[in-house]
Amino acid sequence: MTTRRRTRTAVALVATAVAVLAGAVGLTDRADPPAAAPAPVVATAPVTLGAMVDQTDVRGTLAHPDAGPVVAGRAGVLTSLPAVGTTIGPGQTLYTVDTRPVVLLLGSLPAWRTLAAGIPDGEDVRQLEQGLSALGRFPQAPDTRFTAATAVAVRSWQRSLGLEPTGAVERSAIVFAPQPLRVDALSSRVGADVGAGTELFTTSGTDTVVSADLGLDDQQLAVAGAAVTVVLPDGTELPATVGAVGDTVERPGPDEDSGEVVVPVTVTVADQAGAARFSRADVTVRFSSTLGEDLLTVPVEALVAIDPSCFGVEVPDPARPGRTTVLPVTVGVFASGRVAVTGEGIVAGLRVVVAGP
Repeated sequence: MTTRRRTRTAVALVATAVAVLAGAVGLTDRADPPAAAPAPVVATAPVTLGAMVDQTDVRGTLAHPDAGPVVAGRAGVLTSLPAVGTTIGPGQTLYTVDTRPVVLLLGSLPAWRTLAAGIPDGEDVRQLEQGLSALGRFPQAPDTRFTAATAVAVRSWQRSLGLEPTGAVERSAIVFAPQPLRVDALSSRVGADVGAGTELFTTSGTDTVVSADLGLDDQQLAVAGAAVTVVLPDGTELPATVGAVGDTVERPGPDEDSGEVVVPVTVTVADQAGAARFSRADVTVRFSSTLGEDLLTVPVEALVAIDPSCFGVEVPDPARPGRTTVLPVTVGVFASGRVAVTGEGIVAGLRVVVAGP
């Protein structure tokens, strides 16, 4: 009896174990297969077709160009001076000596004689008549002859200034300058006794310009009339033009043996209003030069070395997600982080790998 009971118990335990195993197998058969790993993400950039432009950045200084000092034309007591920063235009008073105004007129030839009836013809007469015409005092066409009409215009102008209408303009009464003048700094003071030729104040032009030096390696960029970009300290970019190119000069370095030969250039800023908030500042002048037209280019980081003398670009393989194919290329010019390439299968719009996943 005892032996039979133990046999039945053993058989029951085996049956139960088989059932549990069978259930486990059934559960394993019904489970979903593991998900496939996602394909790695590959960063790409397109091959582009177009002009390839090289950019060269040069440090420059934005400032008002020096226009020279204004000196007293006659001896006397200095009775008025302009404020620093004032812009004096044609027909306006530069200063007064013994309350007599000295007026600015436009012209490149300096005043060198008294202008009155009977003097020989000259360009200074034309400058005077042009100035009087701009002030609405001389209705005729300006020329080099001082005529009765010139004297009439001079007397009318003198009356407007509160002066005795003599019809003659003393040399000390006017200053000819090629442009309006901006007062930079005063060299004298109101109330001072001054002699003829005493410096009264220094001036500059009203427009700001940029001065920059190009190294000899970049001297081909020094072309008068070339379009450039001036980058202000706040990042603002202003269109500009190379106005003048100087002869090569040697700039001193920090020590006696570290001088550098450079080509000085002057850059004219087109948007004077945009530059007006800086009277003087360190800026960047950006020169651009076209290296080629209709070139296929890719980012430099897209290049991969196939061997020490051959490069290629990686192209995503649409048939094998996450895989790439390397296309050999011939490398051309480099500029601004891009490189020109040619090769079989290289066309505009083709996407090339620029970074790993």
